[in-house]
Amino acid sequence: MTTDPGLLLRPMLHVDDLAASVAFYRHLGGEVIHGGEDSDWVLMQLGTTQIGLLTRPPDAERGEATVELTFDASMPLAELQSHLRKSGVPVDEIGTDRDYGEQLHVRTPEGLLLKISKRERA
Repeated sequence: MTTDPGLLLRPMLHVDDLAASVAFYRHLGGEVIHGGEDSDWVLMQLGTTQIGLLTRPPDAERGEATVELTFDASMPLAELQSHLRKSGVPVDEIGTDRDYGEQLHVRTPEGLLLKISKRERA
């Protein structure tokens, strides 16, 4: 008997500027698959993950909050850092996390910290 319900993570982020956020995630390789910049939400495909962007503020009474997002990149981190900088996305220097090794830290237009680690070969 399996206990895996087949759930997939689909982070939802409350953003202040939908157009800026869509542009940011496009620089990371994302593609809008539902909704649009003229609406109050979009669903983007980013690698194997879908991420929702909502323009309404989180409802604290319902327990809504922001989410930390961590990605694994197949591209070398220095190459990704260079690509993002050339696209005008401010990125930190590559650092080392004691558990995850090298990481690139990037902030979304809303100031949410994204942590990007190098994907290990299987």
